[in-house]
Amino acid sequence: MELRSATRSVQRLRARFHALPPAWSRRLGWRGADIGAAIRNNLEAELAERAGLNWLAVVFGVGALVYFTLPREPLFGVLLAGALVFGILAAVAYRRGTSWRVVTILAVLLAGATLAKWRVDRLEAPEITRAVLADLSGRVIDRESRLERRPRIVLDRIVSAAISPGVMPERVRVTLTAKYGLPPLGSRITLKARLTPVAGAVVPGGYDPHRAAFFDGIGGSGFALGQWTLEAEPPAFSLDFAIADIRAAIVQRIMTAEPGEAGAVAAALLVGERGALSNATNDSLRISGLYHILSISGLHMMLIAGVTFFVVRGLLALSPPLALRRPIRKWAALVAVVVLTAYFALSGGGAATVRSYVMALIIFGAILVDRPALSMRNLAIAAFIVLGLEPEGIVEPSFQMSFAAVAALIAGWELWRDRRRPSLTDDNVFPGYRVLRLVGKAVAGVALTTLVAGLATAPFAAYHFERVATYSLLGNLLAAPLVSAIIMPFGLLSLAVMPFGLEALPLAAMAWGIRMLLSVSTFVASLPGAQVRAPAIAPLCLLLVASGMLWLCLWRRPWRLLGLPAIGLGLVLIPLLIDPPDVLVSPDGRAVAVRDATGVLRVSGARAGSYAVGQFFDEEGGAPDDGAVLREGVRCDASACLLTDAAAHPVSHVRDPLAFAEDCERAMIVATALTAPADCGAPLVIDAPQLARFGAHAIRIDRTEGKPVFRITTDRSATPRPWQATGKE
Repeated sequence: MELRSATRSVQRLRARFHALPPAWSRRLGWRGADIGAAIRNNLEAELAERAGLNWLAVVFGVGALVYFTLPREPLFGVLLAGALVFGILAAVAYRRGTSWRVVTILAVLLAGATLAKWRVDRLEAPEITRAVLADLSGRVIDRESRLERRPRIVLDRIVSAAISPGVMPERVRVTLTAKYGLPPLGSRITLKARLTPVAGAVVPGGYDPHRAAFFDGIGGSGFALGQWTLEAEPPAFSLDFAIADIRAAIVQRIMTAEPGEAGAVAAALLVGERGALSNATNDSLRISGLYHILSISGLHMMLIAGVTFFVVRGLLALSPPLALRRPIRKWAALVAVVVLTAYFALSGGGAATVRSYVMALIIFGAILVDRPALSMRNLAIAAFIVLGLEPEGIVEPSFQMSFAAVAALIAGWELWRDRRRPSLTDDNVFPGYRVLRLVGKAVAGVALTTLVAGLATAPFAAYHFERVATYSLLGNLLAAPLVSAIIMPFGLLSLAVMPFGLEALPLAAMAWGIRMLLSVSTFVASLPGAQVRAPAIAPLCLLLVASGMLWLCLWRRPWRLLGLPAIGLGLVLIPLLIDPPDVLVSPDGRAVAVRDATGVLRVSGARAGSYAVGQFFDEEGGAPDDGAVLREGVRCDASACLLTDAAAHPVSHVRDPLAFAEDCERAMIVATALTAPADCGAPLVIDAPQLARFGAHAIRIDRTEGKPVFRITTDRSATPRPWQATGKE
């Protein structure tokens, strides 16, 4: 019926078109043909300029994203077969000159999903499924010393009589007692520890420690009971541990020369060691929009490599025979790559560092083969490599923000480079005008760079962290000269002369710059309204904004402006799609939060300052410090707590089986860490079996028809993905 109706509508439109005067009909036909031809010609011109590779990188990332958002695990063989079949079809179609682009897109899409599946399958390993007290013997492969928290280590090659080899995790993370110190890297130690499964997310869609541990290869965590004992010394030589020892020695030299916050920031900048940073410094840098400086990423990589490149090239250019007859630009690029690789090895190799290293290698590789160094094509190649190595990065904020910033900067630079530049003044209009103009250009360049990168990363920062640094532009404008001209150059110099014991002077200069940087951070963070809470952003809104940004950055023709409506639509929908939960239940059932008539969450089973409360209030603008505010309106006795929602419906948090008889009859929702009786008459029951299967719960209550209707979101589906906590304990 619908098909016949649609057919009749089309026929009526055709009749009206033919009923127009002949001149009008011809004009409309010509205009439609002209528009179609213009679109095809522009598309072919864009693709001829290799825009297709840029979009294929996006398609590859979308394939990985689709894999991570599937409700259940797909079959690797099916994904691989699909990618191979479509890849072969694309190659055949290309050779024949037929339509091959759609088939290529499907092949690349399936390739992204296939590589993501392969990566996850390789990481799957046994995990701790219940709490166990065990004597462990293992090798120390990582250490973490933290200023305001207890130190931690990671063990592998673990042996324990309490855990059978078939279910023994490959790695476990153990928190130590500070007074006993840290064991040497590479040594084998024994200790008694209580191991538990790595916890999942406290709220659906929130931070998931289990996912982070899975991709780090960690299958359990726990606390050491007492002192560890050295069983075997580290090996005489191991490249991994040798680099780690060098990093530890560098940190020690830095902290000896510059104790305090300046030395802690220097250690974070030079070798990626943030353990000595105080919470106050972290908060100040985060609020002022300068926290990205601590991450060894593109900024540090390109500063180190750029300084090396220009210094080496400048020194080689002092020799006329070399400058005129030899490719000194390529020689300088090779030296920069060597220095960059050494710096990468010392940095600890975090995810953001790996991405920045790959991008920098591609840039200097382009110089070696006489290609433009900074281009969207190089960024696409870097995206392929990075996602091929770590497909899980597609859903992580660091990947999204770093690539969004670089793509926006490249697109902005291309637009700025191709602009018309009329000269309205003479450089000699008055004495000193040329110097003033150069300074103005430098300031404007920093401002524009910060503004473009800030706008590109703001949606992702707001989505993942629910915070916006209001004065980020001001903070980066004041800090950029310090980082570029003082901190990083003197930091590189201190690393270069450290083997000779000459690092004191450059470290002092670097520390002075860092203290100035911290002063800027403190000043900006103290301004009124320096940090604004962002509203909860729905995934659809972020997808629209990201799609619009990609469209705006990757095309070069005027139709790139069509990305602006997509960005605008995503921003407009943000307040319309806000849908905060009415009830939250932690994955162990020990903490419950209910939104009351004032719109505030009231909590049962968790105290102020606890991790669960922090996660409950992550999208609420922060948890109150006063426990009485959290529990306002919560009525408790020895066996249960009763909370009321916005419509005054009771929600019972049962802690003793004796409460089921009464609360199953009077409560609208019963939440408990126990197993509820089968005949519990509450409209909604969330008990231990339900939590073990689905994890954390978020419940939204619709009351449009009088009777409450529950919309339930859980941390995982009935068939958990490999990186999700199973809930068994």
